[in-house]
Amino acid sequence: MKKLPLLLIASLLILTNPFFGLPTQEEIKITASTVIQDNNFSGRGNDNEEILRLELQTEGSGEVAFGSLVLNMKGTTDICDIEEIKIYSTGASETFDPRKPLVKGAQILATAAPQGGEMTIPLNGSLSAEINNIWVTFKVKETAKEGNQLDAEVISISTETETHWFENGNPEGRREILLRRTLVYGPGDYGSANYRIPAITTAADGSLVILTDKRKNNSIDLPEDIDIVANRSTDGGKTWSEPFLVAEGQGYGKGFGDAVIIRSNTGKLVALFVGGPGLWGSTAENPQRTYISTSDDHGQTWTPPRDITAQIYGAECSDPIRSQWQSLFFGSGHALCTREGRLMAVMAVRETLENRRLHNYAVYSDDDGESWHVSERAISDGDEAKVVELNNGDILMSSRTKGNRLWAKSSDGGITWGPKNSWEEIWGNACDADIIRYTSTKDGYDKDRILHTLPNHSTRRNVTMWLSNDEGTTWPVKKTIARNESAYSSITILPDGTIGVYIEEDETAPYKMYFLNFSLDWLTDGEDRFTSAE
Repeated sequence: MKKLPLLLIASLLILTNPFFGLPTQEEIKITASTVIQDNNFSGRGNDNEEILRLELQTEGSGEVAFGSLVLNMKGTTDICDIEEIKIYSTGASETFDPRKPLVKGAQILATAAPQGGEMTIPLNGSLSAEINNIWVTFKVKETAKEGNQLDAEVISISTETETHWFENGNPEGRREILLRRTLVYGPGDYGSANYRIPAITTAADGSLVILTDKRKNNSIDLPEDIDIVANRSTDGGKTWSEPFLVAEGQGYGKGFGDAVIIRSNTGKLVALFVGGPGLWGSTAENPQRTYISTSDDHGQTWTPPRDITAQIYGAECSDPIRSQWQSLFFGSGHALCTREGRLMAVMAVRETLENRRLHNYAVYSDDDGESWHVSERAISDGDEAKVVELNNGDILMSSRTKGNRLWAKSSDGGITWGPKNSWEEIWGNACDADIIRYTSTKDGYDKDRILHTLPNHSTRRNVTMWLSNDEGTTWPVKKTIARNESAYSSITILPDGTIGVYIEEDETAPYKMYFLNFSLDWLTDGEDRFTSAE
């Protein structure tokens, strides 16, 4: 048989190939990468704590199998604080929920034990076209040391066809370990678009109790459809119960919100909140209503909301001045029970229809919440405000404003108030904040201590805690407790003397609701330490 020329054979093979004339697929290659550092605080016992996010940009089509990731734990104070390293892929998504790390097509690429020096970690899974997000996470031990740092540096990532080297594999920043940083609510939890407005107290049985706005459809204030829900923790904030319903909204204009919580000297928990047309839609004839709900079992069940509007303001009120007030709401968060048992919260009041100015008034009860009374005006042009009792019996009010925080004092139990002042040290965004008694020498403690929070920034970020040892006169100690986007906060003291804060963080989500827990030793960088009362 006569042999065909090689050139002719090759031509025939090309012509008979079914893919002849189609463009050749390009192999996937990594064209660029960005390493994003998470510098939020962390907490002991937390799993899947994001340390780095690797954003890989590619060209080509199809998929190519991963090879390995080379990294080290540079910047981590003690690798013994880490139980395990876990690496995840979320594809094009830039969101990662450490509570549910494998939702929406996410996959785990590897797990590894921490070790010193350079680590080569084999990866499962494949690199796909366009953008790929890879997450380096740590499982933090329950025994991790408060104040230690968590960090990592990525050096290279490989596929079966290439190795990509990171130009900046360890951006500035790291995560610092608190006793606790627990995510209580995130957008979408229990079918709600958002949660806002933290309030926290420590119940008589030692449990922690929180109140939160369940903003079902969006993050907007009343008159949106909003529920108020309660949760409890019996393990110091590590885990939280399912929500207990306090007040259920029934649609637009029929919601509830902006709750304060008070622990009475009798052990009863008292919640005050508003509902209805909202601050700016309210009038004396159709006022935003005020309500009370109470719990006698440390926050597990709550009485149906009882309307107390007529005792406070609006056309139904017997006081001729307050009957003309147009609207009000409570300065949400932790409110006060004095040594004598007076329950007290602060309202921001819009007195007239003609302008939008707000003024502060205290509302108080001397019969454990059955009846309520209103003080004289406390702070003109004040917004959300809180009160704390001083050792001499005075009541100190701190009120929201832009810049230096406003304050005023009452020497008659919160009925009349002295002049408006401002603190030099406490300044920041016009935001709800908190002030609370930590320790008092009257109770046998070694020092008088008062705590105050506020975003120490022109915008809502960098929530900071200040400490005063002279009954709120000066605030020489301060420390950031939420570095990034952060807003409202509420403080409580745990039975072991550590400090708890329920706080809004990460508005881009929008807000997530976190519980933070840390010691006085951490807050003061070792300069002060809690000791039990004598």
